[in-house]
Formats: sequence, structure tokens, C-alpha cells
Amino acid sequence: MMKSVLRIYNKTTDMVTFIVSDNRNTNQKIATLLGVPLVGCASHTFNLAVNRFLAEYEAELATVNDLMIQLRHCNNAARLGELTDLQPVKKNATRWSSTYAMVDRYVRIRDAIRQVEAMEDYVPSGVSHKKLVTLLAELEKLGTVCTALEHERITLADVRLLFDKVIADYPIMADRLRASAKFVHFPTFESALVKIGNGDTLATTEARAVKCFGAASDTEGDGERGGPGAKEKKEAAL
Repeated sequence: MMKSVLRIYNKTTDMVTFIVSDNRNTNQKIATLLGVPLVGCASHTFNLAVNRFLAEYEAELATVNDLMIQLRHCNNAARLGELTDLQPVKKNATRWSSTYAMVDRYVRIRDAIRQVEAMEDYVPSGVSHKKLVTLLAELEKLGTVCTALEHERITLADVRLLFDKVIADYPIMADRLRASAKFVHFPTFESALVKIGNGDTLATTEARAVKCFGAASDTEGDGERGGPGAKEKKEAAL
């Protein structure tokens, strides 16, 4: 199928030097068959990591999701509509941003929900509510990372810096975000690109991994690509 698509653009598989996609097994297999590295989609990787973090709040999130479903029923929706213009939002199973939207909406309309008599048994308790308020603050912080990852000029070096900062604050995400995560298709290739972005010296294996780009000769041994203090400048910017 890839050959057919490439033919449309007068390209061949020999011209493919790497693939950028999520780290699903199918994509990794395609990269392996082509003999090229696969660079994992940072946003997809981050989504999986945040879902791991959200597992700690599974019970509270299930309660809120059930509440939002109940609020969509005709009588409850009509009563809620008398109290607020904001409608209930439920999460979906794939994107953590929908969980953020759901928790944010719950916190904003909780006072109105409590005035819907039929919802009395569905509203989270005081302890659960406090956990949800805390979670909302954390999701707001993580949302800034998500926004940064979607910037059109972000580099792998920027991504690595962001992920390392997230790991420091949320260790539970480390198995998804660390550079040596087991699902990373070609760690040496990615680490080489990070070092190039930071102006660091490449190891021999890293220089070999990016040889097809002619980058090794510019970085191996001098570590000056990107200029002195490149990493520090990125840290300040992020």
C-alpha cells in the first residue's frame, strides 16, 4: 500500500529515510520491513502517558462520567438548563483532553447540579470532589505541555526536554516518556537527533544512525551544532 501511495508522488521506498507516526505495532513493523527508523508521534506518546496518570483517578472519573450521562436524560437536562447554560460533557476512551473537558465542566456546574434533585446520589462526595479539583489543576498544567507539543517548529530536542520535566513531576509517566521506553523503535536514532538539536557530541553508534543525513560529520567530536548553550536556551524558552 505504501508503494502505491508513493507512486502517486513519483517516489519510491528507497527514498524513505525514516517514518514519523505513532508507535503502534503495525507502524513499527512497516518501518522494520523498510529498514528505516520510526520516530514516534510525541502527542500520541504523551496521550498514553497521561492516561497512565489518570488511572489513579479511575473511580472518581467513572463517577463524574456517570453523572454526566445522567444529566443528559431529558428531565435532568431540562432542569439543569434552567440553572445554567453550560451542558454536561462526558469523556471518550481515546483522548485525555476529553477527560480534562469533563472534569472542568463538572467543577464549573457542580453548584447547579446539586440543585437537580434526581442527581443527589450521583454527585461526588466531599473527598472525591477535592480529588477532582486537584486533578483539574494537574490537567491544566499538562495541557500546556500538550499545546507545546503541537507547535509547528518543535524539535525532538524540545520534546525530550519537555518529557524529562514531566517525568520529574509525574514519575508514573516515566515508562512511557523516558528515552529508553521499550516501545521506542530506534532509540539510538532519536537520541542522535536530540543531541544534534542540543549541539551535543554524538556517540559513534548515534553518528552512524544519522549518517544518511550527513549530520555525523558536523557533530561527532565537536558537539557545537546548535551553538554553545543551546540546551540552556531551550530550557529557558520552555
